[in-house]
Amino acid sequence: MSNNGMYLSVETNRQYVGHSGQLLHVPQSMQSRPLVIITTRLPPLVCGIGTFSWLIDRNWPGDTSRHWFLVVDDSRPSGATGSVNIAAFHGAWRTFERALDNAVGADVLLHYAGRGYQRFGCPVGLPAALRRWKTKSPDSRLVIFFHELPASLPVTNRHYWLNLCSRRVATKLVRLADVLVTNSSDHVRALGKMSNEKKIHCLPVSSNIPPEQHFQTARIRTEFVIFGLPYGRWQTLELFASEIKTWLQNGLLTRLHLIGVRDSKFDTRANTVIASLGLTGKVISHGELSAERISELLSTAQFALSPADAATWSKSSSLMAFLAHRCAVVAKGERNFEPLSWSVAPQEVGTITDAEIQARTNAAKQWYDFNADWSVLARQVAALFSDLHRRDV
Repeated sequence: MSNNGMYLSVETNRQYVGHSGQLLHVPQSMQSRPLVIITTRLPPLVCGIGTFSWLIDRNWPGDTSRHWFLVVDDSRPSGATGSVNIAAFHGAWRTFERALDNAVGADVLLHYAGRGYQRFGCPVGLPAALRRWKTKSPDSRLVIFFHELPASLPVTNRHYWLNLCSRRVATKLVRLADVLVTNSSDHVRALGKMSNEKKIHCLPVSSNIPPEQHFQTARIRTEFVIFGLPYGRWQTLELFASEIKTWLQNGLLTRLHLIGVRDSKFDTRANTVIASLGLTGKVISHGELSAERISELLSTAQFALSPADAATWSKSSSLMAFLAHRCAVVAKGERNFEPLSWSVAPQEVGTITDAEIQARTNAAKQWYDFNADWSVLARQVAALFSDLHRRDV
């Protein structure tokens, strides 16, 4: 990612940056091409990758009547009409390949994370099936969005061999793809090592919590939010422990909202931190809430604590929810790049004016609208297919 919040692509031996607006045009002839979206589990099943896949398609520019989903498990999202084509292969690669045989002539968008398709992260049947499909359908194009990649592990690690298998599967997929997409600079570097010839596009995640426009209540300056998965909430409490203690002592924090699905292991750790800081009685642990209720809280609290940094910000849907709701993000570490340049440093919490908070959150929301809104991301992905077929002409 660039310091200007623009999209990063990487080609052989050089890098260049392109603003979102450069990729937004999608020719009408491309909008109706048949497309197979291979993904994990669609909502209401809990799966971030499946939700991302669904919302990208729901915001796709133009006609999607010739799109269909090929998923690991059966599910039909609320709001999906009978015309939405969804087929499940239940981890059976022969079933998967037979379904692809019906997709000869269609393009394929694969949303990939190894453990989403096989419990140990080694879906060995996937590359072989896609390779045979490409042979049968030479005019089709394959775009792979890598949501996760296996890290390098030492040979002494007990997961080394499974990890090696997972990396080999990922490498085979990289070589099959016509275009690679991912969501962090670390992944860009990892994919670059697997392939020295393909362009790599990096897109941030978006917010799964749409802002509710009817919430117009004034923000409460001394209310804070931590929103995310159990491990992330505990991690955030640990990260900001000394600052939270100071804010509490100085009357700058009177209430802390914890939002997200409960987990006995990490909730116990979080409660230990809360007790050690003297926060008991100041914390409301909401657990899992509806999107509308989360939106209401993000529209009322003044500050949101985020562990996002240069390596992780683009993968944080919680951060994007804060930006989308104009909830002031408090972040540590390096903040000299967008969108974290619009965040508040911990030492500023007691001194920053309301006017400056409003200026920063408005700028952060504008960045989100131009770079991470679902419609922007969908047009980016659609434009990748358009560009591939334009080269074929």
